[in-house]
Amino acid sequence: MRVTTAFNRLLALQGARVTDVLFGATGVTVRVALRRRRAACSGCGQLCRKIHDRAWRRWRHLDLAGNRCHVEYELRRVRCADCGVRVEAVPWARSRARHTRDFEDIVAFMAQQMAKTPITVLLRVGWDTVGAIVERVVADHLDEHRLAGLVMIGVETVHA
Repeated sequence: MRVTTAFNRLLALQGARVTDVLFGATGVTVRVALRRRRAACSGCGQLCRKIHDRAWRRWRHLDLAGNRCHVEYELRRVRCADCGVRVEAVPWARSRARHTRDFEDIVAFMAQQMAKTPITVLLRVGWDTVGAIVERVVADHLDEHRLAGLVMIGVETVHA
């Protein structure tokens, strides 16, 4: 079995395929390519034909066998008719994130169960990073219309 095939199965990144795996002193870097050919705008999601430029970007993924793992992709900036020049949306990471969805979901779950300090030690991230990740995950999963039918809030106080 080829290394790229093994990492495709191991990581199971949505919408991507592994093209190369690099082992270094800082950990494992997995280079990926999108399965779709056309880039989607990260602002509105529409598919764009015009590519402005490209640059390599890395996202932190879950550790592999005690080594840090990064996902690397040559991210395209697109010229969207509605939004202007924006980076393309990638399915394995939220907009403006430097961590994969899997990594962020683990951080958010752990933040429900424990304090930030143990999370920073276990996942080797900064205190502020944990807070920013939790904000992104909550915003992603929160229903915007959750209070649409709300008419009144009542508060009862009990005096002892």
